[in-house]
Amino acid sequence: MKLERSNTSEAVAAYVLRRLFDGDLRSGQRLDLDAIAEELGVSRVPVREGLIQLERDGLVERAHYRRAFVAEFDDATVREAFELYGMLSALTNRRVARRRDPAVLEALAKLDEALAGCDGPDEFESLAREFRRVVNVAGAGNHLRALLRTFSGLVPVAARFSIDDALADERAALHAEYVALRDGDPDAAGAAALAHLRLTADNAIRALRRRGVFPPGDRSDTDGPGWADAARIVEGSQA
Repeated sequence: MKLERSNTSEAVAAYVLRRLFDGDLRSGQRLDLDAIAEELGVSRVPVREGLIQLERDGLVERAHYRRAFVAEFDDATVREAFELYGMLSALTNRRVARRRDPAVLEALAKLDEALAGCDGPDEFESLAREFRRVVNVAGAGNHLRALLRTFSGLVPVAARFSIDDALADERAALHAEYVALRDGDPDAAGAAALAHLRLTADNAIRALRRRGVFPPGDRSDTDGPGWADAARIVEGSQA
């Protein structure tokens, strides 16, 4: 496999992510930088940079002597990532709902209409990402946008499972966000973002179980305190 993408470090990260989600890599397994570089036809530099990106996602741990290992990867890893992303998305939703910018709402209305008539996973994913981008650009300052950009690995890859397996539910969840934004209801908009990201996390975890990446009956069978804590934080947000 040779890389054709211009940003090779991102391509390396995507390659490792794919192997992780395919079950080829497991928690604690050592990542051989030389082997990855040889397989992808790149130098060690973009491999190291790609692993640094995954380290920010909590998926890779680097030890002494420049060794890298797969970090613990289970349902809690996925759920925490979506909890954090949900909290940030809830914050931008609240701001957009409060401001009710006509141009932003018009753009979201067009995307909501397109999503309503979209049945193809690829097109739906593209439209859903654009929906989130419009909200984030309108509702986030530079610092918050930078934080949101760090969720460029695990979250979008896992979210694809939910689109493939439960597109109708994803459509309904995004529409609920749009309605709250359109109506100018910050509380409902924040809650809708959290509910949507929780749905996506649940579907991703189920898919990973079916693929044998996570064992059956993992910890996601019971609701942890994370989502309740996230909801309280969002409800109390005055941003």
